[in-house]
Amino acid sequence: MVEEDLERWLEFTNRPRQHELNRDQINLVAELHSKYYHPNKFFVPCSCNGAIYKRWIADLNKLV
Repeated sequence: MVEEDLERWLEFTNRPRQHELNRDQINLVAELHSKYYHPNKFFVPCSCNGAIYKRWIADLNKLV
């Protein structure tokens, strides 16, 4: 992960409410996941499906 993305990701992982995501955080997860796992394919899943976001966050944590 490049330094700029790493800084943004570390800020995200240190957020006070770990069990909730706001719209900006959802967009960050989707942006970084698409950048590192699916280049040229940006997708923001429905926020009602928390399992996708848990999996994507776990994927991104592997890059740190």
